[in-house]
Amino acid sequence: YIFRDTSGALQGILRDTWLLWEHRTGIRVDLQAMDWAKAQQVMLSGKADVIDTLFFTEARSHIYEYAKPHATLRVPVFFHKSINGIATPESLKGFTVGVKEGDACIDFLQAKGISEFKPYPNYETLIRAAGNNQVRVFCVDEPPAFHILYKLGLEKEFRHSPPLYVGQFHRAVLKGNGVLLNKVEAGFA
Repeated sequence: YIFRDTSGALQGILRDTWLLWEHRTGIRVDLQAMDWAKAQQVMLSGKADVIDTLFFTEARSHIYEYAKPHATLRVPVFFHKSINGIATPESLKGFTVGVKEGDACIDFLQAKGISEFKPYPNYETLIRAAGNNQVRVFCVDEPPAFHILYKLGLEKEFRHSPPLYVGQFHRAVLKGNGVLLNKVEAGFA
């Protein structure tokens, strides 16, 4: 959905759709891509107006007002090819699960009784760590996981479970900013 090319420039569907939104609305967009936990901190500090690719969670619903979903993603667990028997959240008991800091997967797995996590700042760092045997099991949204696994030549080293759950990307604003959310939604409409 968003990544940096070899020169460091932003690329991807999010970049393209926000540029189109800017063109159609005439409102300038300062798109800032950053590690996920930092993006949430930036929002909470009031240094950004909108956050994109936010999954709905009960905890987040007390902080954010959500736009309609704009993408649906499956969320499996990926595991090294030498490991068998991982198909459900319960089958993760006893494993340390690699996760992206601030990811909705953490809340989901904690609710299922999983408590051992190894956080990484972003999906690429997490998958690189898995490729270096620093973590053997990890939870990553399916589309970015496949993109990064293929990019790093690791696609044959890891298998994945059926989806643990399906999440949806939303754009969101802090509670009380419904007028801005309506403006964002109108621009995408």
